[in-house]
Amino acid sequence: MKTNVIKIFLYLMGITFYQTAYSNNIALSSVVLTGQNTTAGVNNAANFSQVQFNLTWENSWRLSTGPANWDAAWVFVKFQVGTSNPTFTGVNSFGTIITVSSTADLRVGMPVRVVSGTGVFSANTVIASITSSSTFTVNISPSQTLSGASIECIRIWEQARLNNTGHIEPSGSKIDIGLATPGTVFNSTTNPGVGAFIYRSSSGAGQNIFNGVQLRWNYGANGVTDNRIVSIRVYAVEMVYIPGGVNFNVGGGGGVSAFTSTSITSATSFPTGQTIPSANWPNGYNAFYTMKYEMSQGQYRDFLNTLTYAQQANRTVSAPNSPAGTAALSSSNRNGIEISIPGVANVSSAVYGCDLDADGIMNETTDGEWIACNHINWMDLCAYLDWSGLRPMTEMEYEKACRGDQTAVAGEYAWGSTTITAANNITNGGLTNEVTNTVGANIAATSQTNVQGPLRVGVFAGASTTRTTAGSTYYGVMEMSGNLGERTISLADATGRAYTGVHGDGSLSRNGHSNQSSWPGITSGEVTGATGSGFRGGSWSSTAATATVSDRTNANDAATSLTRTNALSGRGVRTAP
Repeated sequence: MKTNVIKIFLYLMGITFYQTAYSNNIALSSVVLTGQNTTAGVNNAANFSQVQFNLTWENSWRLSTGPANWDAAWVFVKFQVGTSNPTFTGVNSFGTIITVSSTADLRVGMPVRVVSGTGVFSANTVIASITSSSTFTVNISPSQTLSGASIECIRIWEQARLNNTGHIEPSGSKIDIGLATPGTVFNSTTNPGVGAFIYRSSSGAGQNIFNGVQLRWNYGANGVTDNRIVSIRVYAVEMVYIPGGVNFNVGGGGGVSAFTSTSITSATSFPTGQTIPSANWPNGYNAFYTMKYEMSQGQYRDFLNTLTYAQQANRTVSAPNSPAGTAALSSSNRNGIEISIPGVANVSSAVYGCDLDADGIMNETTDGEWIACNHINWMDLCAYLDWSGLRPMTEMEYEKACRGDQTAVAGEYAWGSTTITAANNITNGGLTNEVTNTVGANIAATSQTNVQGPLRVGVFAGASTTRTTAGSTYYGVMEMSGNLGERTISLADATGRAYTGVHGDGSLSRNGHSNQSSWPGITSGEVTGATGSGFRGGSWSSTAATATVSDRTNANDAATSLTRTNALSGRGVRTAP
């Protein structure tokens, strides 16, 4: 994932800060906010600005025959209001109502704390609503009433609401907006654009260079007034389009607990003998996008760096106030995410970085941000997907993304054959060009002596590789067999079958959990378990057999899904616009 950060005056348009970071081979640059339009009236909800940037990535494609698909960038925007945390003196409270001098820079979800004076906020108290120009409510009544207190409100990152039209497509590009609820009517507040798919407008292959991309941000619909100062972060994740309307097979590859071989011929078609799930259960027949790679450590680092302290505490193993250099998740099996700057409970978030080489210098070229991210559990993955506007993959979508419309092969891996060579060494470890010199290697599996953890995402692909030698699915998705297990929604469990394919909205609960209550394991944004989830495709440490496409040994494994293991990760999908 690529992220860019700038700070801008919505009214004055002055750039005051700029930062660049890279992940995989996708890059954003020259992010600016331009073209502010206030013709709807002062502070009107219809006011907007254009978020402009350059977007490039290598080895892109669009095919008109065969798979007839393309790769794309899923781009979404986060914003933060103000340049410093709002502070107030002489603050009083009545129940959950807090009175301050001005609520102009306050946002729902901001943590609040008492700095001095009389009054005490309970831990993890946040702004619940803004009720007037001088009052707001909190989610928990102060444990001691505020009387003339000094308080601080901690700034947060929020998802920018994009318009459905008015975007600028550079030559050779196409932009499709991903609505909060695809396939329904756009509404700037109740059904906004959560992000955008950007891809080639015609057949071709090679590097994409899209300069001057513009996405229309309805900042007024986000409740941001015309004269506010905001910071902007733009993220891009590589995706692959999986075409709809084509028949495909599930179960034909065999394996433990495999589906009975069945041809899926419609959106309501399911494997023979299986209990029919909810009416909108994504069975893979309709078009969708999937992340090209498993979530990388750089992507998870960037995610953590937008969360509050309380949210970070639930998305990591080590407390955010642990010393610099402390592993966020684990220091084993090639996970290098560490605390760079410790947080302070109820005051400030931690800053995280990648430090695979353990030299104390974060985010160097040798620090492994391109390695797939292990040691995350089901709730971690759901939080990341909700935050990025994606959703979990079903196990039928997993088989469709692997096999496409091709005839099933008994014992096949994601690349459509039984040919397998496990990597047993790592060259250029932690670098963007990390590879293996094992001749013919196309998978990280079977716990090889010299590969005791996941490899760089896309590690086997190159300019001259074939589908088999690259370890690629029919549609060009990487590492669907081996490396790290793919967490999926299970068809074998009633909770999994109740899934309806709702997408993330970019927001999390105050405790850092997904707020999508229809996803397995989530109720009102809090942890209830992982029932209805499992994993497919095997990992670097699993047997070769579990890495085959149709094997369902772990398809319904809630116990493992709720633990942070060295062999599991995941990727997100999104129903095509």
